[in-house]
Amino acid sequence: MGLSDEYTPKVAETPSNRPRLADSMRQIGALSTVGLSFVLAIAIGSGVGYLLMTKFGLGSWVFLLFFVFGVVAGILNVYRTASRFLNSK
Repeated sequence: MGLSDEYTPKVAETPSNRPRLADSMRQIGALSTVGLSFVLAIAIGSGVGYLLMTKFGLGSWVFLLFFVFGVVAGILNVYRTASRFLNSK
């Protein structure tokens, strides 16, 4: 009595983990930039607002306006990255 062929795994049937690992690493790289891009968008918006406020003597409302622009840009970056990540699955 020997083992039947239906219980022995075939070498050709085992999937390779390399493509899945490469895709996972690519997704981790894309998602790791989300926090940085969010903070950077706020910093750029605030910097432009502060520059306009100090150089041109505009009120503090300009700083607040560009800070809000930065927050909105950061949220859009997070949304775009998350939708790209979720659509790829």
